[in-house]
Amino acid sequence: MTSFIQSDQVWLIWAVVISLGAFAILAEQKFKWGGKIGSAIIAIFSALILVNVRLIPVSSEVYTVINSYILPLSIPLLLFQCDLRRIIRDSGKLAVIFFVAAVGTLIGVAVCGLMFKDVQGVGGIAAMTTGAHIGGTVNLVAMGQTFNMEANYVNACAIAANLFLAFYMLMLSSAANLKFVRKMYPHPYIDEMERAADGGRSMAESYWKPKNISLLSIALSLATTFVITGVSQTICTFVNATEAPFIVKQLLGSIYLVMTLITVTLVTLFPKYFEKLQGAEELGNFAIILFFVGLGCAANLAELAQIGVVVIAFIICIMIFNFLVTMVIGKIFKWSYEEISLACNATFGGPTTAAAFAINKGWHELVVPSILVGLLGYIIGNYFGVLIGNLLM
Repeated sequence: MTSFIQSDQVWLIWAVVISLGAFAILAEQKFKWGGKIGSAIIAIFSALILVNVRLIPVSSEVYTVINSYILPLSIPLLLFQCDLRRIIRDSGKLAVIFFVAAVGTLIGVAVCGLMFKDVQGVGGIAAMTTGAHIGGTVNLVAMGQTFNMEANYVNACAIAANLFLAFYMLMLSSAANLKFVRKMYPHPYIDEMERAADGGRSMAESYWKPKNISLLSIALSLATTFVITGVSQTICTFVNATEAPFIVKQLLGSIYLVMTLITVTLVTLFPKYFEKLQGAEELGNFAIILFFVGLGCAANLAELAQIGVVVIAFIICIMIFNFLVTMVIGKIFKWSYEEISLACNATFGGPTTAAAFAINKGWHELVVPSILVGLLGYIIGNYFGVLIGNLLM
C-alpha cells in the first residue's frame, strides 16, 4: 500500500520533515507535556504516526540526505563549545558504564537463547542481536554473514532494532522524570538544566533563549563545520581504501570519530575563535531533531508482523536486561542517571543516537564521551557476537 505523499515528491516530504522538527521544538518549549518527554521523542513518534497512517512514505531520498549529510554536519556544530578536561574525565567513567550495559545485553541474549534453544538458527539470531545492541547495524550485518543467515533474517533483525530503539529512547527519556529515579540516582546535568529555567518558562525554552547572532557568525559556523566534515570524510575514505589493520579502520575509518577528534583539537587550540561563533549550537540542535524525525520515519509498524516472534523476543529481552543490569550496578556505584541512560543508548542504538540523545537533552559535556563509547561498541560488537552465537549453536 502506497502513502498519500509519494517517495518521489521530495519537496513535500521535506516540508513535512521540517514542520515535524519545528513542531517538536515548539511542543517542548511551550507545553508542559512536551517539556517532560522532550523534542527528540516528540519528533520520533510524530514521524512514526505519519508513516504508519500512510501520509508519508517509509523510505525516501530525504531520509538518506538527513543521515548521510545533515547528521554528520551537526556534530561539529555542537562541539564548538566543548570542554576538553570534562571530556577526558567523563569518557573513562562512561566507558565503564558502557561495558556494564554490554553485559546486560549479553545476559538478555543468553536468557532468550536458552528459551528458544531448539529453534533453528537461534545461534545466528543471537549473534546478530548481540552485535546490533553492543555495536550497531554494521555488526549485525557482519554477524549475519559470519553465521550464513538468510537475507530475510538479517533484514528482520535490522527492522526490529530500529523499531524498538524508538521505544527504548522513550523509556529512557521518561524515566528521567520519575520521582523514585531522581531519588535513587544523582542527576547533575538535569539539575543544571532546571536551575537555568527562568520563572514560568520550561527548561528547554530557558536554555534556548534568544541570543545576539550575526550573519557573519552563522556563515563562519557553517563554513567551519563543512570544512571539518569534508576533511574527515576524505581521511576516512583514504583509511578504508588501505590495507590498514581492523582496529585502525574501525577508529580512523569512522567519520564520527575523526571529525570529533579534529573538532576537539581545533577548539582546544583556538578557543577564542570558537567562542565567537554564536548560533552554531542552535543550527546543530535543529539538525539533530531532523535526524530523530528520520528515525521515526523508518519505524514501519506493519513490518512487525513479518519479523517473527523469536527476533522480537530477543530484542525485548536485551532491552530489559540492558536497562535493569545497568540501573542496579549504577545504584551500587552511584552513577548519574544521565550517564546510565547514555550508556544504555550507546549499546542499544550506537554512537549517533547516543550523541543525538545527549545533545537533545542539553547534556553537551557528555556528547563526545557518548560518541567514543559508542564507537567502542563497533570494535567489540563482532567479538561478543561470535562468542554468544557459537555458545548457542
